[in-house]
Amino acid sequence: MTSVLVALWSTLLMHPVHETVCEIEWNAESRRVEVALRIDVLDEQWMARSIQADADEDWQGEYLRSKLFFDPQVGQGERAESEAAKPEAVKLSGRPIRWVGRKLDGGHAWWFFEVVCQDGKPPTSFQTRLLFDRQRDYQHRIVVLGKPVADDGKRVSILLTEQKPSAALTLVR
Repeated sequence: MTSVLVALWSTLLMHPVHETVCEIEWNAESRRVEVALRIDVLDEQWMARSIQADADEDWQGEYLRSKLFFDPQVGQGERAESEAAKPEAVKLSGRPIRWVGRKLDGGHAWWFFEVVCQDGKPPTSFQTRLLFDRQRDYQHRIVVLGKPVADDGKRVSILLTEQKPSAALTLVR
């Protein structure tokens, strides 16, 4: 029994789940979506190296704008059909993202940003390409704050993967 448990734990340690946790909430007063994204500091360092950013630079906002899309739109001159074949080749845009800041929390960093909704309406969909180029089995858990909890008392969350990189969003009741 002990050897089975040791084998199970060593398998889990050798194949860790890479995951971000993202909390989002619609702020009706500011007409923006407020976002807190928790990432592993090693992933944050990898992102900075991948775009050759200096640690002192304010690179995170631009990086987010290239990887996260609220109400994604295919860019001008691009073909939507090509998205299924080569998603990384399609130029996407979405609602503007405004970088707010970052806070270290042990082995994680919290990134804070807002999604600007100039029309005063919250976005209805979300797509990510964040960290799939680092690890194909990366998972992004989206927790929508301000929503009713499930019958078991837990918050309803959305799980995004490379196979399912987008989802519908319902930010208001």
